[in-house]
Amino acid sequence: MLLQLNHLQSFASLVAVSVICGYMSLVITLIAVACSQFDKLKTAILDIRQQHHRQDDEQDHTIANCDLQVKLKACIRHHQDIIG
Repeated sequence: MLLQLNHLQSFASLVAVSVICGYMSLVITLIAVACSQFDKLKTAILDIRQQHHRQDDEQDHTIANCDLQVKLKACIRHHQDIIG
């Protein structure tokens, strides 16, 4: 009876350690994915900023502003997808 109880406790401990390690691995993976998505978003925003500075010299600002607004809206949607 005592030997059976020790096996049951060992199995329960093994299951508990597996669940905790599995959960931590999942959390770490999700954090890494979110951080990489935020890096992509930062790169996209910096690209928009550089394009805006380059287009300051152009004559037609309305087309450039519309294009920048579309890209900015895409960045906002991407940010919402990361958070959601």
